[in-house]
Amino acid sequence: MKHPFKKTIVLLNTTDNMKNILQKGVKFSKQHNTILEILFVHEEPLFELPDIFRLKREENSLDKESIKKEINSQLLELSPNEKYAIFIYVDDTLHRLETIAKEPKETLVITPYQKEITPTLIEETSYAFWVLKEAKEYNKILLPTDLKEPTMKAINYALHIFEGSRLFLVHDHRYLVDTLAVQADYLNVTPLTSPITIELNEEIKEAHKKEFENYLKEFGIEGEFIEANGEVDEDLIEYTKKNGFDLLFMYRNDEEMFSSSILILKLMEELKIDFFICF
Repeated sequence: MKHPFKKTIVLLNTTDNMKNILQKGVKFSKQHNTILEILFVHEEPLFELPDIFRLKREENSLDKESIKKEINSQLLELSPNEKYAIFIYVDDTLHRLETIAKEPKETLVITPYQKEITPTLIEETSYAFWVLKEAKEYNKILLPTDLKEPTMKAINYALHIFEGSRLFLVHDHRYLVDTLAVQADYLNVTPLTSPITIELNEEIKEAHKKEFENYLKEFGIEGEFIEANGEVDEDLIEYTKKNGFDLLFMYRNDEEMFSSSILILKLMEELKIDFFICF
């Protein structure tokens, strides 16, 4: 199976850049034969809407019919024969999403980055998220890996979903992580210092390097095995910027620091590119 998605949900909280975001959803749904649903949740008072989307007779009241008409108009222009459902609500984005998407493992949520909402959605749910900041086509995609079990699945997903883009794998081998040394609110790990652990690390490093190279060879992709010297999040941010990647593709596992929501959200806050997050 190339990917598990049976439903695509385009999640919107404002009308900003709506057409480009809907276009991503329509294109993905058509290419991968998924159900398409549009969920619009206006969060008061986080986001202001133009007056045309408000009821004149009631202050601060959302005109749901106007919103629905605008979404229908743009979808008709993008894909006249596309079948879809539209849901429009006020407030409580998290609950609204969970109400219409009962199968998280089979659902892809496409949404623009909203710093007031996106972190909560990623931390509190187990959906796959395609988070848009630029909503453009992707030439270079970066997939950071710790070489653990989800790596092969993530590579398969990325190659299938973004066929035609160049996929790069990166593995940063610097630490044997003692989970007790990882602070809950900060990406901080303990570097190796004793001769015994340094020698052991060299053996592990060579094994990981061989495993990494096998992935590159098996999938015919490019990549780099690195040993940076700063903090994990800052080094990955710098590496992503320096190499001009358009999309960061990450698999999430909160039991592992290098694929945790803590790291993902830190990267998302700092980088001005799109993210694809799967489980």
